[in-house]
Amino acid sequence: MPPQARQEPGPIGPDGAETGRPSPAIAILVNGASSSGKSTFCRALQERLTQRADGNPAEAFARVAFDDVVLLMAERLYPISFVKLKGGDLSRLASREPHDGRAAWEYVDESEAEGQHGGSPRLRLVLNPHGRRLLSGVHRSWGAHLELGTHLIIDHFLQDADWSEEVWEVLRRAGARVFCVAVDCALPELERRESTRGDGELEGRPIGLARRSDELCHSHGLRYQVRVSTDRQSTAESVEAVVTALQRDGLLSRCT
Repeated sequence: MPPQARQEPGPIGPDGAETGRPSPAIAILVNGASSSGKSTFCRALQERLTQRADGNPAEAFARVAFDDVVLLMAERLYPISFVKLKGGDLSRLASREPHDGRAAWEYVDESEAEGQHGGSPRLRLVLNPHGRRLLSGVHRSWGAHLELGTHLIIDHFLQDADWSEEVWEVLRRAGARVFCVAVDCALPELERRESTRGDGELEGRPIGLARRSDELCHSHGLRYQVRVSTDRQSTAESVEAVVTALQRDGLLSRCT
């Protein structure tokens, strides 16, 4: 089970006094379904925390994301379904047909699987071995940033249990102070947003990913310090709820 977020003082010396060395870096882990508004929220949270830091490099937060893994992939390894959604050139792809193992990821129909929503379509994102290695590398890179003392806002889509376990192991090894945020959104709004995301860039999503990922992302035993609802709260309200909770837990100073 993942550990709860914890408040930690600075490192303690042999005499019991704080040594003055920096406290462990903070990892704000933001998890939610596809199209739930995580990225918009994370950008706004980073902006708010940067405002609070007022140029102090010790209080700056970097933003990283699950989607960073796609930026590492050759476009020839994109799946046919994704490129078709974008209106791209299918002849350039390594895949000859869907699910032939050549694409770095695919969308698999799990409409017959059990889940709180049911219905169809319900799609799951599945990485091939190359894609899965890249995701592990991205996760480990976050640990390197944290070990260097960089605070992170992590924009994730913890669809699979092994992804969740791997992230927690990375955060544990880095000694990070972890603060978890659940991003919720009602299914009708999730699906409305999903239907408008075919913008020709990486934001495009197939219909059915939001419905299935909403069933999976919060099913791995994470203990959240805050839940925000992007269909009922404005982005600013969600950000302030998190900032207030970070202050409550001693991870941020009580200043504006």
